[in-house]
Amino acid sequence: HWIISSVAAVVESFRQQRKLECGDRIWTRSYESGKHYTGYSSSNRAGVFNEVAVGAIPAFLTMLPPDMYNESASAEILISTPSMQQTFIPDHATFNDEWTPIALALQRGRDHGVPSYHKALNLCEKRFGIPYGSKLTFDDMEYFGLSPEKRKALEKIYQDAEDIDLLVGGLSETATLGTVFGPTLTCLLAIQFANLRNSDRFWYENDLPPSSLNLPQLQAIRRVTLSGLLCEAKGVSKAQPKAFIREDPYLNARLNCEQLSGLDVTPWRSEIVEEVDEDLEEQTPAPPELAELNIDVIEKAIAKAKDQLNERKRFEYESWVNRGGIDAKSPAGTAASFSKANKNALIIANTSLLFELASNEILSNLHSIRRRKRQIFDNNLGNFGGDDFSNALQSIDVNQFITGSISPINLEPQCENLEAPCDTATPFRTLTGHCNNLRSPNLGQSLTTFARLLPAVYDDGISQPRSIAISGNPLPNPRTISSLIHPDISNLHTRYSLMVMQYAQFLDHDLTMTPIHKGFHESIPSCRSCDSPRTVHPECNPFPVPPRDHYYPELNVTSGERLCFPFMRSLPGQQTLGPREQINQNTAFLDASQVYGENGCVGKGLRGFSGRLNSTIHPIRGKELLPQTPIHPECKSPSGYCFAAGDGRASEQPGLTVIHTIFMREHNRIVEGLRGVNPHWNGDQLYEHARRIVIAQNQHITYNEFLPRILSWNAVNLYGLKLLPQGYYKDYNPTCNPAIVTEFAAAAFRIGHSLLRPHIPRLSPQHQPIDPPILLRDGFFKMDIFTQQAGLIDEIARGLVATPMETLDQFITGEVTNHLFEDRRIPFSGIDLVALNIQRARDHGIPSYNNYRALCNLKRAQTWEDLGREIPPEVISRLKRIYNSVDDIDLFPGGMSERPLQGGLVGPTFACIIAIQFRQARKCDRFWYENDDPTTKFTEAQLAELRKTTLSRIICENLDIQGDMQRAALDLPSNFLNPRVPCSSMQQIDLSAWRENVVQGCHIGGKHVDVGDSAFPSPCTSCICTNEGPQCASLRITDCAQLAREWPRDVILRDDVCSAQCGLVLQNGGPQGRQLPINLRGQNSQRVSRSRVVQQQTSVPISFQGFQFPDLTQFIG
Repeated sequence: HWIISSVAAVVESFRQQRKLECGDRIWTRSYESGKHYTGYSSSNRAGVFNEVAVGAIPAFLTMLPPDMYNESASAEILISTPSMQQTFIPDHATFNDEWTPIALALQRGRDHGVPSYHKALNLCEKRFGIPYGSKLTFDDMEYFGLSPEKRKALEKIYQDAEDIDLLVGGLSETATLGTVFGPTLTCLLAIQFANLRNSDRFWYENDLPPSSLNLPQLQAIRRVTLSGLLCEAKGVSKAQPKAFIREDPYLNARLNCEQLSGLDVTPWRSEIVEEVDEDLEEQTPAPPELAELNIDVIEKAIAKAKDQLNERKRFEYESWVNRGGIDAKSPAGTAASFSKANKNALIIANTSLLFELASNEILSNLHSIRRRKRQIFDNNLGNFGGDDFSNALQSIDVNQFITGSISPINLEPQCENLEAPCDTATPFRTLTGHCNNLRSPNLGQSLTTFARLLPAVYDDGISQPRSIAISGNPLPNPRTISSLIHPDISNLHTRYSLMVMQYAQFLDHDLTMTPIHKGFHESIPSCRSCDSPRTVHPECNPFPVPPRDHYYPELNVTSGERLCFPFMRSLPGQQTLGPREQINQNTAFLDASQVYGENGCVGKGLRGFSGRLNSTIHPIRGKELLPQTPIHPECKSPSGYCFAAGDGRASEQPGLTVIHTIFMREHNRIVEGLRGVNPHWNGDQLYEHARRIVIAQNQHITYNEFLPRILSWNAVNLYGLKLLPQGYYKDYNPTCNPAIVTEFAAAAFRIGHSLLRPHIPRLSPQHQPIDPPILLRDGFFKMDIFTQQAGLIDEIARGLVATPMETLDQFITGEVTNHLFEDRRIPFSGIDLVALNIQRARDHGIPSYNNYRALCNLKRAQTWEDLGREIPPEVISRLKRIYNSVDDIDLFPGGMSERPLQGGLVGPTFACIIAIQFRQARKCDRFWYENDDPTTKFTEAQLAELRKTTLSRIICENLDIQGDMQRAALDLPSNFLNPRVPCSSMQQIDLSAWRENVVQGCHIGGKHVDVGDSAFPSPCTSCICTNEGPQCASLRITDCAQLAREWPRDVILRDDVCSAQCGLVLQNGGPQGRQLPINLRGQNSQRVSRSRVVQQQTSVPISFQGFQFPDLTQFIG
């Protein structure tokens, strides 16, 4: 164990040192996840270079703080003390009375005959293209970042620039971006560490039997971190994930040692006993009231419900005849567009209304049930177990009573045939999400209802929005809550960019779309008047402007009537008796539906020719734009044209349009790349494979970049959201429900509203601000700006990644609380987005914040003081001014008021809801990109390429001008941790991994081999041909004499696998070729990859019902 742990420590140091000292440029593509290393060659001479030992390594002494000289140190001190940044060590820091460490190193270098600084420059110029002339002068040193002061100091000491000692010259250079040393020391260290790897026969990644590790063992080693090993030290209970970087409140916040990667020795166990964890779901007994139901009661309820439904339709028709509808371009019409129902959703809702009306009739007609109902709802907010009866109605089959009475749900067949059998052999998803789950094909598909974490709390038990406080009085006005709890106070974030906000909105539009009611003939009813539920539409649910509002007048200045905020309720979608459940018009899967559409009709309209997505040629210059459409109802562009995408909200504001455009371009870029490697593919193949890749990229960015910043590494680890560095994910569970929970859609994932800035910034290719920025309220559905000037996509993209977002807290910009979708010609026509969030949660029957505290393993608050651990005192005092009880607090303001988790942006309650949703999105998705299903999985080579995906690279690839950008687009640029680098230096996906052989079989050792057959490309390597290409493994040789009889001696000695095992036996006079110069490329021979084929282990995944919600309060910052 200790031997392996020591190797693991070296591994981690190599992995992190290559970033800190050497940068990524020199080490590009040298570390391939999931494979063995094939760069070892016996011709490489092992050893440490003098120039590194005494000319470069001593440079690290300059990073040691003076007070640590001659002092004992512990692991805790090492991970908490910052290193020094100064060039030289203070005079008092000495090893003895005469020598400073640097002086001693200089003398040692001269003693060893180490060449001068200019010789090292010449070496690095040859190897890495560092420009340097034949004669070095002091003025030439300006190129390497030496300040005038340093050059003058060197001139005083050295007569000639070519006399400068290597260590002095190297330390005088300015550190390159993202490193701690300048280019010369970086170059020398890169040469040394490359040689250490290429010349070590026992290097842990090598595939040279008998010392090689198998792939599971190799993966276990690669998961080890230095932080995890330091946690073994006495007195260390927490450590930051990156031990070489100081802890911070963000992604490098300290974690409990249990969450840091130590060494898992399971792969070394001779026999692995698989433990089966079976989840037992407790069966809730049916409430006794069900026994009182009989056929007569149900028939009467259905009959009355039909009459009520017909009366409702008549009322809606008369309202439309007398009043019409509002303009889709008006503020209320624009707001409605964000929840615009398609035809299929409206068809489903009509059936749901009949069930809802019938459920109300059943509750009101049974005397005993009415008595039970009063008992239930007197205590409903504090006791969720009391609503058993209304929920139990869902188990009653009433199809026999409604057959023929309502129109059947016949969805548009040209969009998707949901009755067709599932194609179990295809690796491609359907657009609707249908057949993702082969056992229950409808799970997670579009146009199904949201799930719930807790039972609904409706005022009448069935559908009336939650509006009554625990005391029996009305709940506070949503606008009052918005004004007092969510004022407009700017608090810019110090680490994260505005791209976090923009990606959050883009991601939300992939997962959720909650349609609202329409009027007759698909009109938009006006719910602005306070009496609109009686006079306009029964589903209007407006709320008034409270007295003494700081912005809106209490009365309409024109009519003198009470002024209300318009609000239309969400469409119901339940197809059973019981409480109302709302429709999700999108799929529940991370399937890039905002790019490709949620059904076949939308998807067909977006497809172009030859596998590409439709686009618009820029009228001036530059890359393509999204396809334009003149029939966008909410479009406010003077030209009448807005953009079309997989989600109808793509033209809402310019930042969202930019990220939509980037991913449309990414699809088309991948199509052209796939066409290059597979010219025989037709348009359908190119489209489906490119879509599959873009979906995988979307999933990887979300879990690798986005969620750790939102949730913190603590929550990511506890909820099983951390991606695998190599190998396949084995926890897919066909029994779990992937549906989006309504608490996520209507409250928790609306966190992005706090991140908004009032302006959308623009930056030039030189990263200078371009004026004017775009005012958010002036950009809604006004898309002509993209066609009237070239380069705007680039300018906004650069602005989003370089501008700080607002801190995620209870403060929200007035641009969306006072001016959302405002028409400047009409005073006070804007809408309050936060108030709408609160009203929407009540519309969905979402229980109070306190109930989710209990669900998420926080303390259920009995008093206001019980909130003090999670919510600051000043916020609690404001909540007390609004709410009478802790049990009345709405979920959105309660969750937004919590202190964030250390290393995250959200507090423990929202972290719990968001994390459990994304846990389901991974665990319940048969097409998840890491899955090991033989039908749907990517090959190991393809998966390794997909894991290179970063949001920065995708943005870079699809800008008109590929300049510089930071590697982490969600973080602000930082010269050390996140420097801007050339886009071309970032890793990109190699699409050759998707090359498909036209001729079945493989090319191994210069011969054609059929699938299923094996061949020997070299004496000690055996390969078998599979449909995914050759899979090879090194052979362990037990009889060198037998090997010599079967193969020529020179062929055996040319094979490093053979020579490593039998070289000494076969060679006379010892190994040859040891004086050859070092080859930094590692002498990669033209042999097939040596990755082994490992039998996959299956495991029984844990269902959602068996998951224990962890307590996140211990991680509050």
